[in-house]
Amino acid sequence: NSNKIENWAKSAGAQFGLTELQAKRFASTMGAMLKSAGLADGQIVDISTDLAGLAADMASFYNLDFDTAFQKIRSGISGETEPLKQLGINMSTANLEAFALAQGLEKTWNQMPQGEQTMLRYQYIMAATADAQGDFSRTSDGYANSLRTLETNIESVKTKLGEVLIPKITEAVGWVNTLLTDLQGKGDRTV
Repeated sequence: NSNKIENWAKSAGAQFGLTELQAKRFASTMGAMLKSAGLADGQIVDISTDLAGLAADMASFYNLDFDTAFQKIRSGISGETEPLKQLGINMSTANLEAFALAQGLEKTWNQMPQGEQTMLRYQYIMAATADAQGDFSRTSDGYANSLRTLETNIESVKTKLGEVLIPKITEAVGWVNTLLTDLQGKGDRTV
């Protein structure tokens, strides 16, 4: 599944305004949570990329930064209700049970294993955020998202530049450390 995440992350800049690193971080964090909740591997990649993309759309829709939007979604998937409630998304047990009934599930919340509860939260979040989904693409030419795209592009350039410079800087630091070690070994005579 890493190839699928890798390919998705490369296109996340154009589609969601996320840097490749942000896209990978969001998807991997969500993937780890979903895996520990007991979801099947096949579901994990699709859901984690859906939710990472949703973070960007919610950032656009609610005028939040990417990390704040992602943390609200992460909280909702894990069962915390307050962060999403601040955006008008009420994930109370009663609302989730009513949503489950509307979907044809007849189990109560307490009868569901953790994986089913997590999946229900995901489905509820996706239903409750339908208006926000795709907002980044729809409004990408607006001021706020143009600015987000600029920030993403700057971060991407810094990452690429870092990939080139870090080996050279590491080599220089090693050379300076060797020089200082040699100077220490020679004592006061050299100074």
